[in-house]
Amino acid sequence: MALLEQQKKMMIKFSLLLLLGAFVSSCFGNDQFEHVAGLKLKHVSAGAGYFWGVTSSDDIYRCDNPCKSWTKVTGKLMQIDVGDSEVWGVNSAHQIFKRPVDGSGKWTKLPGLLKHVSASGNGYIWGVNKNEMIYKCKKPCTGKWIKIDGHLKQIDGGNKYVYGVNRYNNIWTRPVDGSGKWRRIPGALMHITASGSDDVFGVNKANQIYRCQKPCIGEWEQMQGALKQCDATFNGLIGVAGDSTVWHHSIPV
Repeated sequence: MALLEQQKKMMIKFSLLLLLGAFVSSCFGNDQFEHVAGLKLKHVSAGAGYFWGVTSSDDIYRCDNPCKSWTKVTGKLMQIDVGDSEVWGVNSAHQIFKRPVDGSGKWTKLPGLLKHVSASGNGYIWGVNKNEMIYKCKKPCTGKWIKIDGHLKQIDGGNKYVYGVNRYNNIWTRPVDGSGKWRRIPGALMHITASGSDDVFGVNKANQIYRCQKPCIGEWEQMQGALKQCDATFNGLIGVAGDSTVWHHSIPV
């Protein structure tokens, strides 16, 4: 009798686990990244209507959002960022270029040298150079860069704030117009994106993905998946995995 009772308890426990699994699946089953086929990239950026990316050989590609087929674009860039009306990028010589976000027209070279540029800031372009010095330029930027105090290795502008990380993976933010002072956010990230509507997203050195509700005081929530670089839009998140495959998440952001 004791063995029979034990078996019944085990069956009940197993049934409860199945129900719990079904509940978790129903709640989080859509919380997954979808593979964007057709190309491997080292850096990707997204806007409302277009994805842009660069390969390991600095070739440039554009794809309509939702992405079905990538189109090669003339030129060479090592990093690229999509803004509201323009796409910006820097090449291996740290020269700065921009063109219309739909791929029309030609690349325009801007004065200055940057290793990383962000076009998504509301009213401002932001960037950092090889010495990790920080610069801003009021849109429409013609190359009149203004130096901002501090040092960052990567930066990304949002609607109200600009966010960045330094060489120690510390996270910093300040108003997107450059006013005020840098505020340190608890946590550690190697790459951050501020262009989501309501959340900041980032990845750490272990390629784990995190999100934090703006203006973000450090309450980071880990997401499923693994990325080495990511970029947010008002309706999704796109990123590059460790094997250079491209992934997209259509969660509301």
